[in-house]
Order: sequence, then C-alpha cells, then structure tokens
Amino acid sequence: MTSSRSLVVRRRRWLLCAALSLAPLAVAAPVLADSGYQVAAQPLGSALTQLARDAGVQLSFDSALVAPFHALEMRAGSVGAMLDQLLLGTGLRWGRTSGGVYVIEALAPLDERADLSLGPVTVIGEAGPQDEPYRSSGSAVALTQRDIELFRGTSVGDIFKGTTGVLVGENRNSGGLDVNIRGMQGQSRVPILIDGSRQETTVYRGYAGVSSRTYVDPDLIGSIYIEKGPVMGVEGTGATGGVVNMTTLRAEDIVKPGATEGVRLRASALGNNSGKRAPVGSTSGYNVNNLDGLSNDVYRINCVTPSLCEGPHDINRVMGPSYTMNRPQMLDLRGWAGSLAVAKRFESVDLVAAYAQRRQGNYYAGRHGPTPELDLSDQLDRKFWTEVRPTLTGASRFRGGERIANSHMESTSTLLKAHFFLPDDHDLELGFIRYVSDYGELMPSQLLWLGEVRETGGSHVDARTYTARHRWNPAAWMDRINLRANLWHTDTDSSNQNYSEELTGSTGVTGKESEDYQRWGADLSNGMRFVGGGEWHWHYGVSWQEEKLRTEDGAGGAGGFVDTSGRQGSRDEVSAFTSLKWAPVDSVEVEAGVRYTRFTARDRKPYHVTAGNSACVDSNGDGQCDPLSYRNTHSGTAPVVSASWEFLPGQQLYVRYAEALRMPSLFESTSGFSTAPALDVELKPEHAKNREIGWNLARDDLFLPGDRLRVKLATFENRTDDYLTRTMPNLWEEDAHARFFTTRNIGDVEFFGSELMVEYDAGRWFTEFGGTRYHHVELCYYGSYRRQTCTDYGIEGSYVNNMIPPNWHASALLGVRLLQNKLELGVRTILMGKRNSTPEFDNETAGGFASPVQWRNYQLYDLFLSYRPNDTVTVDVNVDNVTDRYYLDALSLGLVPAPGRSARLSVALQF
Repeated sequence: MTSSRSLVVRRRRWLLCAALSLAPLAVAAPVLADSGYQVAAQPLGSALTQLARDAGVQLSFDSALVAPFHALEMRAGSVGAMLDQLLLGTGLRWGRTSGGVYVIEALAPLDERADLSLGPVTVIGEAGPQDEPYRSSGSAVALTQRDIELFRGTSVGDIFKGTTGVLVGENRNSGGLDVNIRGMQGQSRVPILIDGSRQETTVYRGYAGVSSRTYVDPDLIGSIYIEKGPVMGVEGTGATGGVVNMTTLRAEDIVKPGATEGVRLRASALGNNSGKRAPVGSTSGYNVNNLDGLSNDVYRINCVTPSLCEGPHDINRVMGPSYTMNRPQMLDLRGWAGSLAVAKRFESVDLVAAYAQRRQGNYYAGRHGPTPELDLSDQLDRKFWTEVRPTLTGASRFRGGERIANSHMESTSTLLKAHFFLPDDHDLELGFIRYVSDYGELMPSQLLWLGEVRETGGSHVDARTYTARHRWNPAAWMDRINLRANLWHTDTDSSNQNYSEELTGSTGVTGKESEDYQRWGADLSNGMRFVGGGEWHWHYGVSWQEEKLRTEDGAGGAGGFVDTSGRQGSRDEVSAFTSLKWAPVDSVEVEAGVRYTRFTARDRKPYHVTAGNSACVDSNGDGQCDPLSYRNTHSGTAPVVSASWEFLPGQQLYVRYAEALRMPSLFESTSGFSTAPALDVELKPEHAKNREIGWNLARDDLFLPGDRLRVKLATFENRTDDYLTRTMPNLWEEDAHARFFTTRNIGDVEFFGSELMVEYDAGRWFTEFGGTRYHHVELCYYGSYRRQTCTDYGIEGSYVNNMIPPNWHASALLGVRLLQNKLELGVRTILMGKRNSTPEFDNETAGGFASPVQWRNYQLYDLFLSYRPNDTVTVDVNVDNVTDRYYLDALSLGLVPAPGRSARLSVALQF
C-alpha cells in the first residue's frame, strides 16, 4: 500500500524483459527543440497525437489499443526517446516503416500477454527533493541549483548559510568545506559525497586543531541533499552527524526542455576585495599579540634620545600599516568568477563538459561591531623614557574595514560526464572532476600568539575525482531489481603554508606541510518491493573503501617516542547494511535496519619504545626495544528504527532512533606533529545514539489557490559515546611525559535541541524560516588535572572545543515576485547566538591549546535581486552583510573576521 499523500494510479501492465530493447535505438529520429515544449499528463492517445503534431511526423496507432493507458508528464527530446517514455510498461512498442511512419503496436496477442502479466502495479507520483524533508521520518534539507546560485557569498561554505542545523567550520580558509551538523564535525563524522565519492581530508591547523576539507566549485554543483543523523544506506558508513550528498551538473541542468543540446555561460563579479593577492611580506592588524592575556610586550615613548625609542621599542610598530585600510568602494567589483558548461543529448548517451575559474583577492572586514581597540594607558616613567604596555580588546587583532592577510584564493575546476542509456534497462555514468587552487593559509595558533601578521607564500591543492556509477532497473523485474553499483577514486595533493614566517629558520620548520591522500571506494546495493499484508520495501547493500596518507611537514623529528616528521598510514573499511520498510496501511510506515562495519588501520611510522615499557620487545638482543607500529582493528553493528503516522492528510508524526559507529579515522590512527595514538590507550569506535521526534506538514491550496505550506518541527537528543579527540596525556599512562598530546576516546558528547523549518509560497510573495536551539550541551572526560568531569564548553587541548555550535542560530527570508514573476527580490537575515562561554575560574580549557574561540552573537542582512526576462538570461544582484557587520564566523578556528559588506553581480546565459 502507498501513502495517501501520493498520486496513485493503478493500471494493469504487461511487462517483458525485451520491451525497451525492441525499440530501435540507432534509428535517427526528429527532435523537438522548442524551448517551451512539453507533454503534460493526459490520456496516452492524446499525448501521442500531440507528439506527432508538434514533431511533424506521421504516427499510426489503434485508438482502442491505447485507450486504457494514461501518460504522465515527461522529459522532451527526440521522438524515439519520448515514445520510449510514453509506452514504458504498457505492453506496447513502437516501430518505424521504410517510409518513415511511426507505428504503435502490441508486443504480443492479448492471450499471450495474459500469461506474462504481473498483476496490478502501483505507479507513485514522487515528491520532489525539496519536499522530501517534509515527508520523511527524519531531518533533511534540500538545496537546488537555484539556491546555490542565488546565495553564493564570498567563501564556498556560504552556500550553506541559513541552512537549519548546518554550519561550516573554518569557512574563511582554503576554499574547502568542513560541515558541522548538530555539533558533529570532522574526521568523517559528516561524509561529503560528490557524485557518490567520499571527499573529505584532514588538514593540520596548528595547536588550535585540525580541519576537514572537501574541495568543489559551486558553479559545478547541480543539487545538494543533506541528511541529519545516521543514514541507512551505502553512503552512511561512519556518519554520526549526517551525510551531505552533492550532485554535479547533469544534462537536464543545462539543456532546455525539448532540445538536445545546450550551453550555459555564467559570469560573476565580486566586490570588497583587492582583486589579487596582497604582496608577500605585507602586514595587517595591530602588532599586539596579547589576545590570550599572556603577552607582556613593552614599548617606549618620550625618549630623551630618539635612538632609545627605535627598533623593537618603536611604538609605531604596534599601530598597523595604513595601506591595508584602503578599502575599495562597494561597487568596485575586483574579484571575478566564470564558468562554461555544455551538454549534448543523443539517443543513448548524455554528454556534459564544464569548466569554472575564479579569482578573489584579499577581502576586507566590516566596520561595525566588536572591532579591536588599542589601549596605551598602561605607562611607567623610567626617567630616560616612558614604558608603554599596549593592551588590545575586541574580537580580533584585525581592524575594522581592514584588508585581511592571506584571505585570497584562485581556483580552476573541470567536469566531464557521460551518462549512457544502455539496452535492457542498464545505465552507466562516468565522471571526472579536477579542482586546482592556490590560496592563503590562516593558521589559528599563529594569529593568537605570534607578532606581526604577514602575507606569506600561498598554499596549493590539486584534487582529482574519478567515478563510475551503474544502475539496472529492468522493466520486467522493477519490483525485484533496482541495482546500483558505484566505483570511485579520489586523489588529493596539497601543500599547506604556515601563516607566519616566524616559525621558519631557527626553529627548523620549513613552513609547509605537503600531503598526498589517496582514497578508493566501491558499493553495491539493491531495493526490492513486495505486496502482501501491506507494502514492503527491502533495501540492502555493501560498501568498501581504502585510504592511504602520506604527509611531510617542516617540524622535523621532535624527539621523544613518536616520530613527528609527518603522517604515513593506511586504512580499509567494509560495511554491510539491510533495512526493511513496511506500510501496513496507507497512513502508517515502519522501518528497521542494521549496519555492520569493520575496519583496520595501520600507522606506517615507528613508535620508539623505551626500556621498562610493557610493550618493549628486544628480538635481536641489542639491548634496545624494537620499534613498533600502531595497528588497530574493530567491528560492530548499529541499528536504525523509525515509524511515521499520517494522522491527517498532509500531516505526519514520526519517531526515530538511530545508532551509528564511526571507526577511528586515518588521521586519528597515525602519529604526527601535535597528536598521536598511544600503545596503551586503545582507540575504540565512536558510538552515536540519536533520538528524534517530529511533526511534518505539507499542504497546498491551504489559504490561497496555488499556495504551498511546508512545516517541520523536530526535537532531538544526540549522544556520542567514546567520542574520539585529542587530549593531554594522563599521568598514569606509560611514556606520558614524552607525549605532548594523545588521541583517545573520552566519555561522551551530548547535543540535545529542537529545530523548526517553515516554507510558505503564495505566488506573489514567499517566506522561509529555520532555527535550531540547543537545550543541553555536555562533554564528559575523566583525566589528570581535571576539576570537573563534564562541562558545556570544552576540554583542555581537545579539537571538540571549536566544534561546539552556538546555543542557537536561525535564518529568515522574505521575498516578492514582480513583473509577471520575472523579477524576484527580497532580504535574508542570519541570526547567530554565541557559544557557551568558559568560566572565569576553573576553566577546563585554560591550557592555551585549542582554546574556544569566543565569537560574539551577530545578525546579518543579505539583499538579493534576480531578474529573468526570458528563459535565456538571468541576472542576479546580491549585497551580503548590508550593515557592514564586523564579526567572527561561528566555528572559526582562528581570530579572523568575516567579510564586510560585499556586492556581487552575476549574469547567466543558457541557450
């Protein structure tokens, strides 16, 4: 049985394995190229008549033969492709005479077809991806290509601004994405998939932490679907926070309806930036590094001899340069981006090629907000001069309206795709993506502790992705076989530059960390449908991935028991799942599933064990302990159970309990600078246990004819036991004195809260609202020197400190459509609360490493205007941060202000 919210059309269909293969794929056929052409849902006979008339072909059929069937709205293209769609599942076929006349006929006599019939088959009108979050037993968000184009922002992560329950960490750095869903972030807690391939890599960010990065150009994205919490599918392995599924451009994103080829040109110009990177060596900000309260720099004024106030004592060194304050006018658009996408549709293959390039100079901070203030009142008369101890207050050392060092980026991206529609209901998609970028690196710990902030040499990344995706859904067995097989490989080479030259030279640090990260993966899944005692859907599959990592940094060997010269290791993981969905009646649906996961990780660098350690083995009798290599293997299962009840048309209540196991990542399983696993500290899988209760509302024509209302209200309790993170070594552990940090499982991390999503579209005007409120945040860890086992703000030295979301965040949008819906304009506001603050006394994060970044709460306003005079031209105008707010993004690792007021002009041509 199916839900009453779906359009259900029951008809008797005779299905044969050869139904599609009998259609002559190689026959040249006329093409409907009118951009406005479409075939609406109607009786099959009417649809065939309209097709023949519009395509200018002769079509012969028996009216009685087609009378029992109804055609659904379909994609336009060649006559052959459209006939394939119209006749699919009817037991009819089309052919073509030598004179060019198209003929519709039955596959076999009725008495023969009766022997091959499968009985009644239900055809369901599926909801679109944007409606799916309001019809599912769980939380999700869908972003269309138009959403991505309209709210592009300055950084790539800005496409997620205003997405309920979703934030992006370290957004102003590198052009990479590090997505946070309901407090879960990093180390593959939120897998980001591009065309089915896993992308995220882990980059060392100094003592302040690490960042997970996924690289993609927004111009190449066709749609994004975000699922929150554990996911029961091949893509959900290790997803304790959720899954971000990105789909790159497809032919239907480029080719207009009724055409077989298309071109899309898009060009953008961005303001509030210098247009090109700042000169290497140039400085920014106040040269006072006491934001952590530890600095005691002393300068001089009123010197009896001028030379006594020169050099390192010169107070002018504190003030910051003047040339970084030459901010361009709002409409001085110096940054730019452009893309070209082409597609061609043949009878049996769709081809897509796209290229994108962008260049943005160093951006400028806003002017209004918690800008820094320099206090020179702490003075002491030393007779020959006056000592001055400057004090800096505010959110950062960068001044309001100042050019931000190392905030530039340049990138080029290439996309190639071929989608083959093969005989016997097979289709195969092959894809290649390459992303190359040079960008400035913002190292958080150096911003906090070191002196002048200087523009340094840039960082570089070259990421290549290869995908092969196969689907088989044969017409004769569509209820038993919906097979999907994917094979992919990602190859990422990166070189990350330290922020300050002060770490080079005498310290022995080269300033760069190079990383070669290789990942391979494959998955196979199938879906089946049964009818009997209700409707049953069985979904099952397996997945596999292998990772290899090699990094080289400038730290050299730091001595001690762990070689810190760079990470080297490998990791492989297999997973299998099965889930069963049962709908006993139209209004009730129950689903249960389980996932099994097993992994093995190997550290390729030796661990130098000392005499007296319980792990010491002297196999050659030389009196020295043999070097050991860390290796870890674990396995386990995790269930997912949900139930929904549509108690009124368009209204649904649901409950969901979902668990997930995240095995230790490759970064966590290898040794390197800043942190490493310990031989006597077992790394166990993280175990997420999520509960959610929600209410969905999806109604049309509720207040006005043609209006659309969507509401989702959910409350969730997300608990992760054995959370993996970095901490200080405990005194009772072996070799604790030789380790700076230790990777370990802590007790648990909890994020409890509520979410509300509302969309209302009345045609002439529309509005959206979304918000997340956390009622309870708790992080528990028992270790040395800790006064409290649990806090709501962090743990000394832990990466989790800067992954805790604000206690609330929300967004609201209001727009109108004018000029017969050709003009769309409106305003969006982003409201961000502050994160839980650290106490003045007994601060459990007071060690100075990975201290929580205390961003202030902020409110932003973004204006948008979109004008589309026809289906060829689209003009978008945006002004982000209209009030020119000075603020630090939520989940920033470093004290780097976000861009101030920024204007953007985009023009897209599609023909």
